[in-house]
Amino acid sequence: MANNTKVKNTKQTDEEKYQYAETLRKAVKCLTHDIDKAQTYEDISKIYESLGDYENSQSLYEQCTEYANKHREIARKTEKKETPSTTVTQENVTMKPLRKIILILLAITIIACISGTIYLKTKPGRYTRASFFQKVENYEKSYKMFHNLGNYKDSSIRSRECKYQYGLQCKTKNDYINAKNTFRDLGDYKESESHLTEAEIENIRNAKIGDSVLYGSYKWLILEKNESKVFLIKSEPINGYAYHNIDKDITWENCTLRKYLNDTFLSKTFCDEMIERIVDSHVSIPDNTTYKTIGGKDTTDKLFLLNGQEADKYKNILNNFLRDWWLITPGKTQNTAQFVSYGKVMNYGYQVTNTNINIRPAMWLSIK
Repeated sequence: MANNTKVKNTKQTDEEKYQYAETLRKAVKCLTHDIDKAQTYEDISKIYESLGDYENSQSLYEQCTEYANKHREIARKTEKKETPSTTVTQENVTMKPLRKIILILLAITIIACISGTIYLKTKPGRYTRASFFQKVENYEKSYKMFHNLGNYKDSSIRSRECKYQYGLQCKTKNDYINAKNTFRDLGDYKESESHLTEAEIENIRNAKIGDSVLYGSYKWLILEKNESKVFLIKSEPINGYAYHNIDKDITWENCTLRKYLNDTFLSKTFCDEMIERIVDSHVSIPDNTTYKTIGGKDTTDKLFLLNGQEADKYKNILNNFLRDWWLITPGKTQNTAQFVSYGKVMNYGYQVTNTNINIRPAMWLSIK
């Protein structure tokens, strides 16, 4: 009766390929003939080449290719020097058992390495390897390995700690991009929010007027900058939000948009450390001189809107012309507010309850 048992075809992971190549790289040292070494190094280099940028595969590919060429050249020169002989010399006789011994040792080495490779594929083996990388302070590799182990033992806890340490390493090396991305992923773990704030502030210090920078949950355009602070406005308008929720005469001081920006929006967009960096700005709302409407009392706000004069002043930086957005200044009547449309200030304004107009919060940020 025919045997219908199917053999399961398992595809090797990059880690398994990498470990197999490492095993061959150690075993090739046992070979005595340069032509054999050349062929083996060539095979190993192909494995590393297939792994692309996995770990240090690219540099090992180049190294093994170099070794293959080196041993192939030595073998070619040796072959030219040798003379054909039909006589079996004493050296030939002596080398036969020696080669057998070498092959046996090579086989033992490969078996031992394969056993080690199999162990490293198990969760205990991967956990041991991740622990080793943590011990030698290779936190980038260790946090990823612990993360891939999921809930095995204390892997999830150690993954967060290693990731935190990796963020600190990036910060120490002035690699602020990777530092802020790492601390952002960690949320409120330990002092991550404080380190994230410092990393983003440093990034803003190095930026220039007109650049888009990340702070909190959004990107912001730099409108002005000096040694102590920067003037920012949100890069992209936020989908429609009414200036005020009731159709009535209103100024910035009492509108619902001001309350929303300095309460709900502020707390959802920035962590406490970031909020501390946002300056409490004195906001003066100009009257609409064309229509004689009143801007109202000055306010003190962390977040506010540009007025019509500022929108004109920064028009070369405010590059979003496809969406309308509110200004802080009143329109032609007291229940309207100015807005920007296609890059131009609409002085007559629009009814304050309109939710088709978008918002672009602005703020002064301390970078001292």
